[in-house]
Amino acid sequence: MWATPDDLPPAIGASDCGVHSETVRTDRLVLAPMSADVVRSILRGDWSTTRRRIGCEFPLEWREDGWRWLEPQAYKGEQDDRYVAWGTRLAFAREPDVLTEGHAAVLAEVGFHGPPDTEGWAEIGYRVVARYRRQGLAEEAAGALLRWATAHGAVGIKASVRPSNSASIGLLRKLGFTVTGRYEHDTLGKQAILHLRLQ
Repeated sequence: MWATPDDLPPAIGASDCGVHSETVRTDRLVLAPMSADVVRSILRGDWSTTRRRIGCEFPLEWREDGWRWLEPQAYKGEQDDRYVAWGTRLAFAREPDVLTEGHAAVLAEVGFHGPPDTEGWAEIGYRVVARYRRQGLAEEAAGALLRWATAHGAVGIKASVRPSNSASIGLLRKLGFTVTGRYEHDTLGKQAILHLRLQ
């Protein structure tokens, strides 16, 4: 059964493993951190358990992605809730009738690749489920997390994007990022590096 955003736990599945972290709310979205337990169910491809934990189906289009980058959130998150708070969050509609026609649904995922490094920098990533694109959700969600990161002491945020992904680079520029370089990723190929200093 769909729980309203105010009923969501501080971290989805947190009651199952004792990890707690705050949600972030925007005008249209609730950005809920995933507990270590939820992340492990995703890594296993256990979609029935994932569904029970998050209250709706996990997006079909994301199920074959591997999600290996979530491993620190799964295995360190139980002992150190920074890996949950600074991990990937699932975005749900604050008012499901408006965006999702009354159905519970994951609209996007947005978050950091872990807590800030020793110099205070964290890396952000995001994507929106195909049917919910072109509604400004990525900008709304990423902007909210940048404000959250500022309030939680991050010095700056970086991002890596394929140079051909002009939409994502355009969004990051709109949020204040600048392109600072390029590099070759082992599996993703050429990547543009963008930085945003927060403090």
